[in-house]
Amino acid sequence: MFRSRLVVAVCAALYFAILASLAFVIAPGSNGRFWLWTALAFVPVGVFLVCMFGRSRWWAALAFSIVAAAWLEAAQTVWMPAGYADVVDILLASIGAAIGVASTVGISSWREHLRNSPRAHGDQPAVNLASPRRASGRN
Repeated sequence: MFRSRLVVAVCAALYFAILASLAFVIAPGSNGRFWLWTALAFVPVGVFLVCMFGRSRWWAALAFSIVAAAWLEAAQTVWMPAGYADVVDILLASIGAAIGVASTVGISSWREHLRNSPRAHGDQPAVNLASPRRASGRN
């Protein structure tokens, strides 16, 4: 368990570093209007944070991702040209992170349900095939 959380934390740190560095790159001719990129880039942020915090603390993962989006926009306001940072980007990043959080919580809940179901353990109800009763209603 500890090793898997460590691997997730290292992968998350690498992804967050790449995401933060890409937030300060101006694409030629884009004028800073990559709205789909903003939402899609934060889906893994939600996934990583749920994996690190746990499914029961999904709200913390969502809160941290919103704070991260706001921090990136604030940093862009300080260090980028005027007009590059946008409040709409915080909303789009929050939507992307919410998609990541919701999908991770949903998939992990579904997997746990499958793992805990009686058929997963082979605990199917026993059928007594040697019973002298017949299946008809005449008995």
